[in-house]
Amino acid sequence: MANIDRIVDVQISLATTGVREQSFSGLLLVGVHTGTNRLDIITSADDLLEAPFAGITTASPLYRAAQVAFSQIPGPRQVYIGRRGSSEAPAVALAAIRAENDDWYGFADVAHAEADLTAAAAWAEANEKLFLAVVTDSDAPTSATDDAGSALKTGNYYRTAWWYHPTVTEFPEVAAAARCFTVLPGGETWANKRLSAVPAPALTETAANFIFGKNGNTFEPFTGTNAITQNGKVAGGEWIDIIRFRDWLCQEIRNRVFLAIVNADKIPYTDGGIAIIRQAMIAALDLGVRRGGIAEPSVDVDNNNRIIPSYTTSVPARSQVSANDVANRILRDVTFTARLAGAIHAVEIRGTLTYDNIG
Repeated sequence: MANIDRIVDVQISLATTGVREQSFSGLLLVGVHTGTNRLDIITSADDLLEAPFAGITTASPLYRAAQVAFSQIPGPRQVYIGRRGSSEAPAVALAAIRAENDDWYGFADVAHAEADLTAAAAWAEANEKLFLAVVTDSDAPTSATDDAGSALKTGNYYRTAWWYHPTVTEFPEVAAAARCFTVLPGGETWANKRLSAVPAPALTETAANFIFGKNGNTFEPFTGTNAITQNGKVAGGEWIDIIRFRDWLCQEIRNRVFLAIVNADKIPYTDGGIAIIRQAMIAALDLGVRRGGIAEPSVDVDNNNRIIPSYTTSVPARSQVSANDVANRILRDVTFTARLAGAIHAVEIRGTLTYDNIG
């Protein structure tokens, strides 16, 4: 019997290769327990009272921190639990946890041991994670320069955010992360957030400003019953949301360009091929605008109402590329500049009362 392929030969290739993406909303709680797994996933704090965990009670820091995480509104669907040995260095424990599962982004060590702060901060810096910490040092809200908060600022740690709280068993950093991680990168700010299940210590303006001067964060009562987070910075001085958005955007551009390359038989080293790479980068930047991390186009009222774009991109023409780069099949000089959307944290309003007619 004749094969129909003689007449109509149909073959369909799959250009659907995917790449696993890191979550920028995964929160890891690191603590001591005697279970067997390095990393587990829980959907309720009470999961910690069952197998495979051992030695955890309702009074354990891990349990209390998990309670705080799941108390936020909105809050996380799940939380990662990382096991650390009782005498294990932070870097050793975190590396072992990451080797087992790397889907998380932010982490908090529930022991709140200030002796471990700089070591955990250094690990986060080198491994593109976000370390969320608490400083209980009574010198933090003062002019002292030898306290734990000052050490984190001096270290210029751009992936560590610390909150001052006088009580070691409270978890404002966990609450803030659990709350802010419910928002996609680019759409949040870490200041002015209400937190549940965390007491808000009253601070004088002087004390709060000393903390802010050390790039720390607070959770303070305002207008009687309302308590909100303040500052929203990492120890290095940048806004927490900017660090998180930058990490997300790096991954988004990387993955989109990677998929453009691997899902094509070949991207030619031509102006058209270079445009494919550029378009992959633009797609990521457009998503960054929609997510709220990159500013929307705006009008420059001081310059003939010209439109200020959200971002600009630049790629070389094929004729501008060196023969050596073409021979080595490397495309360089692909760049972009994007305007951050930022966020409004405070407002200044000045008014005038008058008996005169207005208008």
